[in-house]
Amino acid sequence: MIDQAEKLRKIMQSRDIRNERESLIENKAKVIAISSGKGGVGKTNFAINFSISLRRLGYEIVVIDADIGLSNIEILAGLNVNNTISDIIFSDKNIFEIMTDGPEGIKIISGGSGLKELKLLKDDNFPKLIQEIEKLQTATDYIIIDTGAGISNSVTDFIMTSNELIVICTPDPTSLMDSYTLIKSIIYSGFTGKINVVCNLVNNRNEGKEIFNKLSNAANNFLRVQINYLGYIEKNDLVNFAVRNQIPFIISHPNSPVSKRINIMAMGFLGNESLKTESDKTSFAKRILDVFFKRGD
Repeated sequence: MIDQAEKLRKIMQSRDIRNERESLIENKAKVIAISSGKGGVGKTNFAINFSISLRRLGYEIVVIDADIGLSNIEILAGLNVNNTISDIIFSDKNIFEIMTDGPEGIKIISGGSGLKELKLLKDDNFPKLIQEIEKLQTATDYIIIDTGAGISNSVTDFIMTSNELIVICTPDPTSLMDSYTLIKSIIYSGFTGKINVVCNLVNNRNEGKEIFNKLSNAANNFLRVQINYLGYIEKNDLVNFAVRNQIPFIISHPNSPVSKRINIMAMGFLGNESLKTESDKTSFAKRILDVFFKRGD
């Protein structure tokens, strides 16, 4: 693994991409991971609706379904997806050919089972994947990564490639504990990006804030890290209706309270964006290279 990682880095360094990376610093996509400590908390539902809200605000959005093998994004959006990331290697397709047109102009990339093969790719294949990902980063404004739930390597690896993380948490005590465990895991792994929290399935504003405060106090006291409250979403039968009918609720019921909450969070997210840090200037492709071969260093 050490030899493979070194070879890949040399291949990347040998490419004439200085001008490309200079342009990336000025105009490149920001990568947002959406994750949760446990399943069943509404993570993917939030991801699809949040992405549509950002799109309505005028931004180009690409959603990568990194919940390996489950393809929940395409199901919730009512889509039939024919290509996955593995088709870049095995079917000689480019990054734009594997995209699927999603609701209201967002683009969706399915991970399928291809992401399982990422660490097994041969030296001459991996640079091709990196090259295609670099194309993606200069062609959109936001890359939204819908990770799996929990703290498996596949989840934390994708979080580590992102600029920011949005953690979805519910009032369930196990969800609160698992959210803290997820945050602890990525902090110990060296994550330095902004950590946002959305409290889902709450009864009211006060409960949402209370849940966040518990998580924030634990993160501050035991991890010495500050987390950001992005907002809350109340329990609503429209969410279940949208899931059953495979239509995002922000489309089926745009004026509902739950849709308005999503829009408020999207605008708040954009309004709270800070100046780019040095880590922001590192391309998404380069971070993938670093993270997925870190264990071979």
